[in-house]
Amino acid sequence: MMQAVNDFLVVYLDSIDEWLLEYLDEDEELKLDAVKCLRFYTTALLEGSISPDHVMEDWPDWYHLVPAFVATYGSEELQELEGATVLLEAIEEQDDVSLTETDRVYLKELETRLDMYPEMRTTE
Repeated sequence: MMQAVNDFLVVYLDSIDEWLLEYLDEDEELKLDAVKCLRFYTTALLEGSISPDHVMEDWPDWYHLVPAFVATYGSEELQELEGATVLLEAIEEQDDVSLTETDRVYLKELETRLDMYPEMRTTE
């Protein structure tokens, strides 16, 4: 059953850019280091210590890996929140982005899921 999750993640990332597959480990799961980076930037955005534009300059892959993480490991609630965010769309359109309340709720929930990742990994 878990193989389907891994296949989904590989196909999802590969459809964006083959380069993103570098973030997967030999089990085709996100590497823990990648998840730690996702967590770092998510927290920094929430704290306001960096702007969405800064993330785009510093580590643009965050904007690809977060939706991949949410689609693969996120709860239904988190997926719905993601659909309501301004953050991910605005960056794509290169608009100026300031976080909305929905973005903050989304990032907070994302933080929680990222923290759960080590237990969610499907490898034995």
